[in-house]
Amino acid sequence: MLKIVAYVRYSNASMMLDWNIFVGALIFFILCGILIFQNQIWEEEDYSRNKKWYKWKTSAIKSNKGDLSRIYPTSNK
Repeated sequence: MLKIVAYVRYSNASMMLDWNIFVGALIFFILCGILIFQNQIWEEEDYSRNKKWYKWKTSAIKSNKGDLSRIYPTSNK
């Protein structure tokens, strides 16, 4: 049987938010904001590139009432 014993020395250390943690959190949130904004730009570009296909898909879903099994060909005839 393997026994694992962890020894933690007692100290009066306390957690304080210092300047490095604040700067790290600030950089993290700025990067998250940039990535969210960039992702929105990529989605808009993708939609504008494929606008014709999205309109066709939307009209196909409306005309078939959500059943897409008949709009895609199952075999090459």
